[in-house]
Amino acid sequence: MHNRIMRTLFWLSLAVLVAATSFGQTPAPAQATPAQPAPAPRRAVAPAPPPPPPARAGIAITVTDAHGIPVPGVHVDISGGSDRNGETDASGQVNFVGMQAGTYRARFDGAKMIPFEREVIVRAGQPTAIDVTLNPAPPPPAAPKPPPPAVVAPVIGRPGMPQVLSIIDLAEKQLSGNQARKETLVSCSGNTRTTLVLLNQDQPERLYDGAEVEYYVVAGQGAVRLNGRDNALAAGSYISLPRNTSHSIAHRGNRPLILLAVLSGSPCEQEK
Repeated sequence: MHNRIMRTLFWLSLAVLVAATSFGQTPAPAQATPAQPAPAPRRAVAPAPPPPPPARAGIAITVTDAHGIPVPGVHVDISGGSDRNGETDASGQVNFVGMQAGTYRARFDGAKMIPFEREVIVRAGQPTAIDVTLNPAPPPPAAPKPPPPAVVAPVIGRPGMPQVLSIIDLAEKQLSGNQARKETLVSCSGNTRTTLVLLNQDQPERLYDGAEVEYYVVAGQGAVRLNGRDNALAAGSYISLPRNTSHSIAHRGNRPLILLAVLSGSPCEQEK
């Protein structure tokens, strides 16, 4: 009993000692964290310089004909990244500068030359030389010949009946009276008209613009005035006058001047 009490006290004492030791122990001071160096200030970065502009180039063109002779006055059109146009000089040359690199289409037009097109590749920083040969254009077609004038069919009067008679007998039947001019239709067929004319006085100037006229003097005396000149008429005289010929007939003597007048060219207005 006594031993148990003693062991119990021993363990209590030991427990109290351990607790006191733990409570009164001073904790070890914490080690200081070494200071980190301050970061270095950032240096300003200069902006990158702009890229250089693309290098420019040009085209030098020489135009000749099939015989190698320079052709001046050729109009040149360049289409693409840098459109240009101009005409060749007396040496057949034209130059275009300050052009962007790339592929272009060139067209050549010259007087009396066949138009021509081709592709041109322009490289940066260097000129591009082009030699072009143009062929002569064929001559223009001949102007068409004017159509022949239209053929106008002549107007022909209706045919008359055949006639057989004595002009002397017919004239004697017409001698009665004293009219200044007396006409008797003898025949009228197609474009021919024949009349017997008795004149007792001078007849004024006349002109037939659509017919030729012929006179045959049957009897009497007179004169025909042509171009201001009188030509004597007697029995058996014959006169032929083209159309548009101005003339006049004068009566001479005491007897009637009897004429057989034939007009041809105009349709007869009365067939007989």
